[in-house]
Amino acid sequence: MKFDFNNMPKDCNRSIFVLRYIMNILRSWYYFHFRYPWVKYKGFVRVMPHCHIIHRDIVFGDNVQLGRGTWLISDVHFGNNILVAGQVSFVGRNDHTYSVPGVCMWDAPRGKDEITIVEDDVWIGTGATIVAGVRLGRGCIVAAGAVVTKDIPPCEIWGGVPARKIRDRFISKEDTNKHLNYLSNS
Repeated sequence: MKFDFNNMPKDCNRSIFVLRYIMNILRSWYYFHFRYPWVKYKGFVRVMPHCHIIHRDIVFGDNVQLGRGTWLISDVHFGNNILVAGQVSFVGRNDHTYSVPGVCMWDAPRGKDEITIVEDDVWIGTGATIVAGVRLGRGCIVAAGAVVTKDIPPCEIWGGVPARKIRDRFISKEDTNKHLNYLSNS
C-alpha cells in the first residue's frame, strides 16, 4: 500500500497518519458492507462519524470525504476528489407537496426529485445545504452555510442563502481552462 503524505495534517506524524488512513478504510468497508450496503463506491471514501445515509441512490467516486454529521437524504452521485465538510445536508426539493387544496402536508404525496450530481474536485463548506437535482460543476467551491438551489458552473465559488456566485475560483480564464484540462486528463 502506497501512502501520499502531501495531504497529511500539520503536527501529525506519519505513523498516526497511516493508522488513521487504515482505520478510515476499515470504517468505510464496515459502512458500505453492513450499515449502508446499497451504496456504490469506486475507490477510497472517508466517512466521518455521525453521518447519516438513508436508502437512496448514492454513488461515490474515488477520494471522497464526508465530514462529521453529514446527511445524505436524497439521491447523490459524487465524482472524484470531493471534500464535504461537516454538517452538510443533501436534501430533497419535493419532499412534501404543499400546494394541493384540501390535503394537509402530512397526508400529501411526495414529489419526485432528480439526482444531485457532484462533479470532480468539489469542496463543500461546513453547514451547507444542497437541494436535490442540482449539478455542482467540476472544481467549484460551495461556501460554508450556503443553500444551493440551482446548478453551479465549473470553477466558481458560490455562497449565501440562496447561494449565488461570489467569484471565479481562478484569476484568469486560461487558469480555469488549464485546471479543467488537468481534471479531464487525470
